[in-house]
Amino acid sequence: EPGSWLREQELAEALQVSRTPVREAVRQLAQEGLVVIEPNRGVRVPQLSLEEAVATYAVRERLEAMAAELAAANATPEDHAELDRHLLAMSRVAPDDFAEHIRADDDFHALVARLAPNPVLQEVAERLSHRVMRVKTLTRDVNTTALARAQHARIVSAIKSGDPTAAGSAMAEHIRANLAIVKE
Repeated sequence: EPGSWLREQELAEALQVSRTPVREAVRQLAQEGLVVIEPNRGVRVPQLSLEEAVATYAVRERLEAMAAELAAANATPEDHAELDRHLLAMSRVAPDDFAEHIRADDDFHALVARLAPNPVLQEVAERLSHRVMRVKTLTRDVNTTALARAQHARIVSAIKSGDPTAAGSAMAEHIRANLAIVKE
């Protein structure tokens, strides 16, 4: 929970591991902004402001729309098949499996970025995904609805049709819908 304190020893005991892997995991989580290490106090799950979430999704909308546009202009038939496989895998995730929805959604968006032949966009998208993951994790923003699946299908359809404008618009609409969930 945002604002809560984590104790390495308690985590180690709960996970039945030594403190060393817990300490390493905490460092990684701190690098991703999911926890804050406060010297002589412990580890805290940070609060997330609505302003930070809105700013994150504003950048995400533009960046991922650009990725979808470039993917539509450059995707191969093999890429189309990979997109279809991702859609199928996402449709098989149980509605109440929060962690798997986050992973599948992250994989889908990473794939669209990889299909954009722009290494700078790919690098920035990967770094932004850590911030997006923080927002999703702290707000439990996971759109598991049929609407989300339909939006992903529209994005894939536009990419496969080679229509950059439609692909960018579909992606931007999808990101805006997810921001609306965050704001709720």
